[in-house]
Amino acid sequence: MNNKRFILRSLVHHWRINLTVALGVAAATAVLTGALLIGDSMRGSLKSLTLGRLGLIDEILVTPHFFRQELVDELETSEAFQQELYRNATAAILFPQGTIESTTETGDSSSINVASNILVLGIHDDFWSFGQTEREQSIQPGNDEIVINQPLAEELNVKIGDSITLRLPADKQVNADSPLGSQDDRIRSIPRLTVSEIIPATDLGRFSLNSSQQVSLNAYVNLEFLQDELDQEDRANAILVSGGQIESPPGEEASRVLQTSLKPTIDDLGLILTDVSLDWVSGNANDDNTVLQYHSLSSVKMMLDDDTVTFAETALGSDAQPVMTYLANAMMKVPDGETPSIQGGILGKKRDPEKDGEIVPYSMITAIDSQAGLGPLLDANGDPVLIQDDEVVINSWLAEDLGITPGDWLRIDYFEPETTHGQTVERWIDLQVVEIFKITEPDRPYSRRRKAVFDQPPTLLNDPDLTPEVPGVTDQDSINDWDLPFATVNRIRGQDDNYWNNHRTTPKAFVNLKLGRKLWGSRFGSHTTIRIPFSQQLEVAGKLQNAIPTADTTLGMTFMPVKRDGLKAASGSTPFDGLFLGLSLFVIASALMLIVVLFRLGIQQRATQLGLLLALGLKRKHISRLLIQEASIVSALGAGLGVVIGIGYGKLMLTGLSTWWVDAIVTSFLDFHITFRSLAIGYLLGVIISAGTIAWAIRKTSRITARRLLSGHAEESTAIASGKNTNTNSRWVLGLFVIGMGLAIAAALPGFGSSLGSEGQAGAFVGAGFLVLTALLLKIRAYLRGGWNADSIQKISLPLSWLASRNAGRNPGRSTLTIGLMAMASFLIIAMGAFKLAPSDQGRGGFDYWGLSSMPIYEDLAEKNLHNAVFENEVAQKLAAETILCLRYKPGDDASCSNVYQAARPRVLGIPQSFIDHYDQAETRFSWGANTADESQSSNPWHILDGDVGHSHAGTESDPVPVVIDKNTAMYSLKLYGGMEQVFDITYEDGDTVHFKVVGLLANSILQGSLLVSEQDFKTLFPHISGYRYFLTTDPGAGGETRAILENRFRDQGLDLQSTQSLLEELLAVQNTYISAFQSLGALGLLLGTFGLATVQLRSILERRGELALMKATGFRPGRLAQMVLCENIVLLCAGLVTGVLAALFAVLPHILFADASPPGVDLFVMLLVIMVVGVVSGLLAVRATLRAPLIPALRGE
Repeated sequence: MNNKRFILRSLVHHWRINLTVALGVAAATAVLTGALLIGDSMRGSLKSLTLGRLGLIDEILVTPHFFRQELVDELETSEAFQQELYRNATAAILFPQGTIESTTETGDSSSINVASNILVLGIHDDFWSFGQTEREQSIQPGNDEIVINQPLAEELNVKIGDSITLRLPADKQVNADSPLGSQDDRIRSIPRLTVSEIIPATDLGRFSLNSSQQVSLNAYVNLEFLQDELDQEDRANAILVSGGQIESPPGEEASRVLQTSLKPTIDDLGLILTDVSLDWVSGNANDDNTVLQYHSLSSVKMMLDDDTVTFAETALGSDAQPVMTYLANAMMKVPDGETPSIQGGILGKKRDPEKDGEIVPYSMITAIDSQAGLGPLLDANGDPVLIQDDEVVINSWLAEDLGITPGDWLRIDYFEPETTHGQTVERWIDLQVVEIFKITEPDRPYSRRRKAVFDQPPTLLNDPDLTPEVPGVTDQDSINDWDLPFATVNRIRGQDDNYWNNHRTTPKAFVNLKLGRKLWGSRFGSHTTIRIPFSQQLEVAGKLQNAIPTADTTLGMTFMPVKRDGLKAASGSTPFDGLFLGLSLFVIASALMLIVVLFRLGIQQRATQLGLLLALGLKRKHISRLLIQEASIVSALGAGLGVVIGIGYGKLMLTGLSTWWVDAIVTSFLDFHITFRSLAIGYLLGVIISAGTIAWAIRKTSRITARRLLSGHAEESTAIASGKNTNTNSRWVLGLFVIGMGLAIAAALPGFGSSLGSEGQAGAFVGAGFLVLTALLLKIRAYLRGGWNADSIQKISLPLSWLASRNAGRNPGRSTLTIGLMAMASFLIIAMGAFKLAPSDQGRGGFDYWGLSSMPIYEDLAEKNLHNAVFENEVAQKLAAETILCLRYKPGDDASCSNVYQAARPRVLGIPQSFIDHYDQAETRFSWGANTADESQSSNPWHILDGDVGHSHAGTESDPVPVVIDKNTAMYSLKLYGGMEQVFDITYEDGDTVHFKVVGLLANSILQGSLLVSEQDFKTLFPHISGYRYFLTTDPGAGGETRAILENRFRDQGLDLQSTQSLLEELLAVQNTYISAFQSLGALGLLLGTFGLATVQLRSILERRGELALMKATGFRPGRLAQMVLCENIVLLCAGLVTGVLAALFAVLPHILFADASPPGVDLFVMLLVIMVVGVVSGLLAVRATLRAPLIPALRGE
């Protein structure tokens, strides 16, 4: 008989035991394969969501201003489209933060429903062609119509045909945080829109710019209709571009070509290039005489931001002359005898003309460095007049009005360029008048339709175009008609209105540009216009146009590769296959231990056969090779079955994540995905580890003598361990225990543990538990091998307990494996349960509600002295006892545990000083995982965000922005493992990269998912974001009155307040649900352990059938024998449970001391009781076999 034939016949003859071994292999392979398939399904589902919400859209451009719609047509004829890198483009108007209001009639009453932070799209009909599915009929809304998706319809409780009101941010020229920026009328309402269609939240019905598994609330309106409502005819603020492929977005090189193919004009950038001419008419001549001509570059936003100025100066070179013109609230001569102050200060009260002298109100003052030719300040030789930092030049009108001569001091009142808490702050400064320049009075004043007419040459100072246009101010006929956001407290005199009629916005005073930037420069910019020497306008526009593609900045016109970014984010914030695989190691180990037990049972059954082979002269290596080949076939067949079972197991776990454990992924979105790669890896790993485990068992068996095998024994005789062996074993036990505890402590320490990363920390914990468990099992095995001495026997008073314990020592290896099976299950269940979290007051920071508004609220409600200006007196009194904190908000990806996508651009919160100061006295504070606070800041670590007054961080690699993050956000979403002082960078939509430095980690807080920076740094990083959108408030009575007041007052802004308790429960539910899922793996381990325990007991009874028969023959009652067998089962069961509990407690103890773990609760010990009951039930199977064992055949066998 050849080897092949022997192996095949052996497989058939011993099919029962081979089947049980194959099932053990299948269990291990199924867990491996299922874990890999879970990872495939998560990534595949996230990819499907990304492709679904974007359809054919690959790149999106969204700008803060409107541009010509024709830019899209020009783009479609560009290089990017000629090379067929992209196929289609469409214009759109996109508002990510709209508000929609509906009214629901219920009998005699009605209720108002408000949905906030709605994604509103103004679209052409061709937008729908970017979707994946073809629509049988067009759903494009018409005029006065709106299409909404199903989740939004449910939120608003509306149906087709209902009317709703849409609210969008109004496009204003001046930022609301500027003194000249009105905080009112910032919302454009579009009432009585009819819901024409409600579409499902699939395909473009769940279109979103952000990667999240949660469905966005979307509304779609007709583009032309929306343009008309917003007074933006033929203009858009977004471009959607498609490469024509659903799953294959164009690469980075194609994106670069697309970006360079975009050729925006000056108008598209929100810039205005005008020709300026100072003219006069001489005598009766009809020809105009020109004193000066130049070009003026300004912005539709009044201020030129720093990037635009840098771009213009690069394009124009030395020809560019930056200008900063500002509004002086008052100008007056410093009284004789009073000491002037170039430092100035804050103006505490209204000026009194009787005390302060004559006051010139509301005048323009310009900061400029004069140039030859352009002026405006030139001496008699035509050379520029230089002004020092403490000096001012005034025109002749102001000098005559105030009676000022050179050498006198001029006092100037002005608002700080940025409001504080939504309120203006007025300052003053004294400057010395060094020169007075003449201005010319016009022959005819200004009118709405005509400039002033001069019959004499105007001077270079007669230039109202040094001031940019400000609607509501520069277009008015009288100062009294100015539409200002503040009250004009200074009296407007007749001569002031005369000056306005004759000179309009012509500045009355001049300082150097450096001083102007210092006094009036802000995050919005430090210049109002740029003057350019006169030439052909097309030539100047051409210089600027040609410089756009090579500029260091895209000036807000940057394409975002949304699909490529989305597919990258679909890799997930957590590698689910690795996570489930890591925490399934104990289950896999249990399956392998079960394989060893089952295989050894098979060897026991064929011991005489193996002994006969040895007696016939076959070598041990030959026999071992035959057994290994046979086991490999069994492993291969079992692994194949395991792959099939693994598919079902993965499907079951995925069903659990979509139903029982849906809190872990927030919303049900998972589809089952199978990849050949995962099936192959699962199969190969299953074969390799199972065959390797069996080979190890065969190696142990190959040492047994032929005589012992022929006598029916497949294991070496158990001898009492020597002292030397005992010492060696003790060293191993101690070493493994120390290493395991070291790993557990390392994983728990806040600093070092976080540096390991989420996978590393989980691996360290699992490794620590495995090592401690192994050490305990080695100690048990040594104890069993060491035999029973007289003292130990005397301690046992119950004969059955003594017999049961002695029988456990009959086969130490088998008993240890059985104990290990039960220990694995109890370890996983107990250890995982210790990490479940409960909401705490510290996690809520002491607040009862949090809220997010669609549009900014400009008043800082933390300032109680502002409440009377915002609320009615009665309401303000009710709010006096509450704490309301307002934070600045930069929208972005949700980087909390609730988002399973990888966050690329996390949202940012600007922490104001009022927030920091609140925690100096607050009773309940946020819990910190780690921070860099020094001793003086230790009582309130939020002071780590305090910076030098007036200084902010640039966000560069050398000057990173200090940031506080929740530790879960840092570890799981952002993959930050470096702990304190780690620097990381984020590239935002405009292409700018910001560097952050971690200075604090919060522990399980409601602020999870955001980057927290100081308000000062926030305003520097995101200068065009004004007001507050994120709110925290207390409500001690928990009656919701504060919530109702705030939501009603700021309904137009779309303020929506939610319970912080509910938010924290949702965030913690993610971790707790994962733990529940992993505990279910422990239940699977319990199933394997129970099966192993029953198998071992049945095998033990099979081996001892002669012994049991002899005991029956000598008078032992069957019931007594049954009790003994059951007692043996309970001894092994209890040993396993105690070992698992001890290992879990040792592994979890460092996390209880240094981290957030809590001691195991009563519910976990109830679960252990369940395990105990299940184990006893399995033992009853062995008892049943004992009672049914035949007496005579067993005795004859002896």
